[in-house]
Amino acid sequence: MIIKKATKEEQQYIQSCAPIVQQEATVGYTSGNKLMITDEVHFFYNTEYFSLEDHGLLCGWILVGETRTPAEPDPIAMILELYVLPQYRKKGFGYILMNYAMDLFRHRKFKKVQLNVFAGNKAKLLYENLGFKEVSSLMERPL
Repeated sequence: MIIKKATKEEQQYIQSCAPIVQQEATVGYTSGNKLMITDEVHFFYNTEYFSLEDHGLLCGWILVGETRTPAEPDPIAMILELYVLPQYRKKGFGYILMNYAMDLFRHRKFKKVQLNVFAGNKAKLLYENLGFKEVSSLMERPL
């Protein structure tokens, strides 16, 4: 098993998966017909994709970045996307990718990491098991 910075070819494949990734990540809230991780997002968060390969096959990826907020003097590490291809789920690959990102952030001297997860997303349990705590709730209603 290898985790490495995603190649251009892998990034193209990742982008081709965007509709299904978005639909799954948002638990159907978005239809996947609109690109959520745009060039502007990549620029604003200074992102990097890391891919996980097992026996030469792409199994999943994680998109990491950083942000600054008015309330925090130091930059905050961000997990912007975590995805494991369906045929590789339930093998601990999400956990492995998340731990890789945590180690990367520690090495880069970040003090905290944040992510956003939709209500009902099964990955929320993984995040909670890794020590993430809910700090805010976005609520909405139709008008």
